Amino acid sequence: MIEKRSYSAVELPQTEATAEMIIARSLDGEIRERMMRTVEAEGPIMRPLLFKRVIASFSLKKVGSRIEPVFREIAASLPFQVTMDDGEEVYHSGCDENFFRTSPESDRYSYQIPTGEAAMCINYILDREGRIITKSELAVLFRKELGYDRLGSQVDALFRRAARSELVSRTGNGRYRPNGMQ
Repeated sequence: MIEKRSYSAVELPQTEATAEMIIARSLDGEIRERMMRTVEAEGPIMRPLLFKRVIASFSLKKVGSRIEPVFREIAASLPFQVTMDDGEEVYHSGCDENFFRTSPESDRYSYQIPTGEAAMCINYILDREGRIITKSELAVLFRKELGYDRLGSQVDALFRRAARSELVSRTGNGRYRPNGMQ
């Protein structure tokens, strides 16, 4: 059974740091700890959002070209499963991922939602409806289920990626069916 949950961003301690401190590798342990906490709380989470959460906790605006190699090296040492999603790394917490999460855009934008999680939303809709649904109707239901007022280009791109996922059952004629239905 697919579960609908609310998305909640991790609460990391706020400290002051400089890019030079990160580049000098004096904060590696703290960065690793914050990455671990973030993946455990928000996994599955895409790499850019993971890095954004951690860098913001150091009162910095972005992971620039000098900080990125440090963050990538630390992230590579994390004990989590990492998959690729449309060219981006996704860090999985190791918990059951038979769910999807709704979130206000202030917490997570549609382009920050992993495709697998969006596919779970589609399957949730199909299971709830218990019938075969056209792609256009499914797109509207998908948008509403995730809480988006309109189907913008980023929400549409997420839907298209999720609808192509092997996790979603298609009938072969532009329609989608619940996984248990033939």
